[in-house]
Amino acid sequence: MSERKMISANVEIGVGGEKLKLKLVVPAEEIPPEAMLPGLHQLANQVVGSVERKVDRIDGVEISCRKGCGACCRQLVPISPPEARLLHLIVESLPREARVAMKRRFKDAALKLQDSGLLDKTMNYSTLTEEETLGLIREYFQLGIACPFLEDESCSIHAHRPLICREYLVISPAKHCADLDQNKIQRLDIPVSIAENYGAMDGVGKKGFDRYLPLIMALEWVERFPDDASFRPGPEWVKEFFEGMSKSNIPDPDSV
Repeated sequence: MSERKMISANVEIGVGGEKLKLKLVVPAEEIPPEAMLPGLHQLANQVVGSVERKVDRIDGVEISCRKGCGACCRQLVPISPPEARLLHLIVESLPREARVAMKRRFKDAALKLQDSGLLDKTMNYSTLTEEETLGLIREYFQLGIACPFLEDESCSIHAHRPLICREYLVISPAKHCADLDQNKIQRLDIPVSIAENYGAMDGVGKKGFDRYLPLIMALEWVERFPDDASFRPGPEWVKEFFEGMSKSNIPDPDSV
């Protein structure tokens, strides 16, 4: 059997005066967009890390997010369809007992959302006005639905968490997050959103709904649309993603 041909791209992104470099390697063959996620997770970590380093140099300012504080894990978490498929794969890879328990958590959360009457709004998240979005966030938070992956107030899939979770960091006291006091919550300003750029790509959208869906609906949606993924050559996905980022400087990919 011949080896799988891979394509690499050396990526340089300017973030607040700092240049971040990352090498993405993707298959040359046609792949679904979720195959990009491991590399984009690294990129998001680097972008957020550069912002965190700046915060560390400011007296009296620190990031309040830490293990054991799961307030944000009860907020509405909009994810892209490929991320939903990745989460589905993670759940399916769990040992049988853990898998059954996790699916029950997802089902219970989905039922609670459906019973609340907020399902349609959450499935059409990006079509809402700013005022409607803020109202939905408050209503959702009041439901008290914990992320199915939340265990002991910590993320049980931290290494595989969605892009938007990586970009959500606050520098205000955690008590404001627990009360969802939007007037007192201060988030880190992430200059380049990997999550937004990824979600805006052609071929990342899903069938039947908006281009985002709430994390707690991931399993149900994937089971409803098992063949939703778009397949394209790896280099095309990479090129389109970085063309959508105004601060990217991407040279032509070279074969590995």
